[in-house]
Amino acid sequence: MKIILIHYRFYEASGPESYLFNIKKVLEDNGHEVIPFSLNYPENIHSKYSEFFPTPVTNKFHINHEKKNITLISKLKIIKNGFYNVEAYKHLKSLILATKPDVAYVLQYGTKLSTSIFDILSIQKVPIVLRISDFNLICAKNTFYRKGSTCTKCTYNKRYSIYYKCVHGSLIQSILYFIIQKFNDYRKFEKKISAIVSPSNFSLNLINSAQQFSSMKIVHIPTFTPKIDIQSEEKNAQLHVVSGLKICYIGRISDDKGVDILIKAIMGLIDKGLDIHLDVIGDNNNNYAKSLEKKIPPLYSCNIVFKGYLPKEMLRGLYQNYQFSVIPSRWFDNMPNSLIESCMSGVPVIVSRIGSLSELVTDGYNGYTFNVNDSHDLASVIEKLFYISQYEYRKLSVNSLTWVNEYCDQNLHYSRLINLFNEVINEKNYK
Repeated sequence: MKIILIHYRFYEASGPESYLFNIKKVLEDNGHEVIPFSLNYPENIHSKYSEFFPTPVTNKFHINHEKKNITLISKLKIIKNGFYNVEAYKHLKSLILATKPDVAYVLQYGTKLSTSIFDILSIQKVPIVLRISDFNLICAKNTFYRKGSTCTKCTYNKRYSIYYKCVHGSLIQSILYFIIQKFNDYRKFEKKISAIVSPSNFSLNLINSAQQFSSMKIVHIPTFTPKIDIQSEEKNAQLHVVSGLKICYIGRISDDKGVDILIKAIMGLIDKGLDIHLDVIGDNNNNYAKSLEKKIPPLYSCNIVFKGYLPKEMLRGLYQNYQFSVIPSRWFDNMPNSLIESCMSGVPVIVSRIGSLSELVTDGYNGYTFNVNDSHDLASVIEKLFYISQYEYRKLSVNSLTWVNEYCDQNLHYSRLINLFNEVINEKNYK
């Protein structure tokens, strides 16, 4: 099978790109030809199809929404491409004609590639499967998160994104994004999509709640990650006994991720005399992360350490240095890779009771949950785990491995995805 794999960037940057390269390898290992399509960023991994990648307007803001020093002409081009990226349309057409794909698997396109890609795929009769990694189909912020709490008002009225200035706090940008959304709605681009893949049941239900997508075929296929070559779970248990409690947070450092809640909980437990060490691993060059780090009093600086960004290859197996990982999200985290990778390392996870997280972690089995945005509840969970026995910890570790190997099985993910591809291809041929 020939599969066009579409994502607006072709390099490791965050969770969606991890999935991009993981599924690319799995498909290729099973004999399929994977044809990537992306914008031609300098950081891209080389591909023989790079000549078909359209050039981005600018390379200056593709990570973390950095928009400094962008010219007025570039801004106007960005707006134009947000509505309809003609270059992406033309380049994708050339790629389709050159490769004759059977199906397109679209991961993230956003305002960079635009919905123009759906038009040319449809014209060329290439069935489209779209995977949801965030909520950009409905929410202007992609996260259903606003001012410290979740917000789902745009599921029934997208005008709220203007009222609340959801796009970077700017009224003008929010209006522009709203107009782009209405433009896409008017064109009924979603009618060109054969099926949607949702990594979690929670996201499936949330997308279904939006009238625009309620009649679409949405399939739940959990995310997977390649198995990690780990030592035995006894290693983790022994680490727990001899080193106090070592905890990590790995991911994006931003307000919606709730890292401040975790830090507050840890400081409270240190004040109680508990030997706890927290490593915060993720890009700490943004203003929020810098501000958060500065607020930690010197008294706690030896116990709470910001490690900064680490490349993907360094993260694999890193969880084995800790007894627990924590995901204290305030937003509807859509089955984060960090949870899967932690469990794959035999490291139980502590998560906030929100979104897909509460469907993935069962208290006392593969981890523990706490009330969202509640540092005291989180502290009480961690304190309880500080005193658990080696036997109890070993059970949590083994259960984490059991759960992830069953629920996030690579082979199961592949078979479900290929079955879906075959289904939409057959439906397209029948029509």
